[in-house]
Amino acid sequence: FRHERGPSLLLLKEEYERLFEDCGKRTVTSTNSNDGRSTTQTATAAEAYGLHMEQCIPAYQVVFDDGDAISVGFPRSKCQSNLSIEEIKEIQLFEQESIAKLNELEPNGFEKWQDYLNTCAAFLDCGLPNFIEERLDVTTLPAFIVEALKDGAKRWPLQPHSTMLDALFDSPKLKAMASFQDLYVGLEPYMNEQQLGGGVLRKTAPAVFGLLAALELHPTNGKAGVFAPIGGFRQVAESMYELCRDNEVDVRFDTSVTRITDDGVYFTSGENDEGGFLPADLVICNADVPFATETILSESSNDGDKYDWNDKYDYSSGVIAFHWSFNQRIEALNTHNVFMSAKNAEDAVSSWSVLRDGDDSKSINESLKDQPFNFYVHRASRTDETAAPSGCDSIMVLVPCKPLVRNPEFASLPRDEAILKYKQQFDEDLINDVREAVIRRLSVLQGLESIQDNLIDEVIDTPGTYADYYNVGGGVPFGLSHGLGQLSLTRPGAEPSTHDNVLFVGASSRPGNGVPLVLIGSKLVAKKAIKKLQSKGSNIQ
Repeated sequence: FRHERGPSLLLLKEEYERLFEDCGKRTVTSTNSNDGRSTTQTATAAEAYGLHMEQCIPAYQVVFDDGDAISVGFPRSKCQSNLSIEEIKEIQLFEQESIAKLNELEPNGFEKWQDYLNTCAAFLDCGLPNFIEERLDVTTLPAFIVEALKDGAKRWPLQPHSTMLDALFDSPKLKAMASFQDLYVGLEPYMNEQQLGGGVLRKTAPAVFGLLAALELHPTNGKAGVFAPIGGFRQVAESMYELCRDNEVDVRFDTSVTRITDDGVYFTSGENDEGGFLPADLVICNADVPFATETILSESSNDGDKYDWNDKYDYSSGVIAFHWSFNQRIEALNTHNVFMSAKNAEDAVSSWSVLRDGDDSKSINESLKDQPFNFYVHRASRTDETAAPSGCDSIMVLVPCKPLVRNPEFASLPRDEAILKYKQQFDEDLINDVREAVIRRLSVLQGLESIQDNLIDEVIDTPGTYADYYNVGGGVPFGLSHGLGQLSLTRPGAEPSTHDNVLFVGASSRPGNGVPLVLIGSKLVAKKAIKKLQSKGSNIQ
């Protein structure tokens, strides 16, 4: 059985391809016989390193707490070379069922849904180059402005996301479907009347983040689509490692950086934690920014055997993850599944409480029994049969939760002791409660009424686990949230104020979280690094 501890869905496929095109050194050709004649095809740069990305059609299954289910994300061009005629017909049938369901949710539901996605596509086409990639593209501005001012500016991109959704949809379910992607950037879609601007400066998503819906679900936008890496994200890492090796990068395993200075890094290595110092012309730090600034970059830190973070930022949600192995196939699930509470407007708002309360609340052990909540389920074997043995299945369930609550007293403890104490914030009773709530929600799908009877193995992750494995601030795998107060120029930049010869890269720095954005950020940082080195007399190009 294979489970994903990191990302499970792949977006902006071209960013992965671009990495291997820019840095790759391999060319792979394959010869196929067609009607007795041989044709030679050249693999993509990513495929040359073993990275094959399969599009998921439909992109998602959305399941509501009353048992309503709908599939979304059908690209207009379904005739991929690896799809049979039967598979294409099955997809077309799913799409027709989806259209009927949208119209059932509210009159002209499908037309309204397409209209919303078109607005979001204009936000995507303008936002990606101008605000994420930091390159001016004036050609995308007219469509952006037209959509922003449409219908008396009801789609204004800086208002709370829910304000735009209220103007476009009547159904709480359609509003929920149109905004679940806000979770990825650590925000809720609903206006918070207790905060300035309805909360968009902190934990409420501005309407412009509808671009995430277009990125995943738009039927014709060239950037859109949800993909699955064959072999899982473990294969993504392996392919990137091979790319590093081809470029003569020295990757040191079983080695921990204990302190970063402008002159290089201190580290420990091996079972005996033998120390050393590696001098450097320039240091690029990909540790989570809030963790790094309080530990390995701190002037008061004499060693890196500590876990602490800057809790003055706004964070994305934490995650309780269940990695389940089953002795039968779970055919009721698609590759990507989102379970949402939207029986009414009140439940829909309450289902995002972990983000609204977030680190403002010091109580994290709250029961989910009979409470509305949203969660995500990944079933890798639906697209990639290598994820589980024949006749079996593996799924990952991600339940949003509050981050760890920082205790300043733990900062002085040895790292292992601090991590152990933080893990105790998510005790067995809470985990059992969340598990029972998830199983109860899964049971609304036909065939999953007794899903627990076929469960043969379980691994559980909590924010304490992610803190232990990845040193992320607050144990939050998605990094800092993306409210307007932590977006673009207001998000931590690449150059820390405390060090002249260090650059940041990663999910909590610019442009933001998610592998594609980190890849974009790494390219921007690489350009900064070259300029810094050139200013010191280096001939690097």
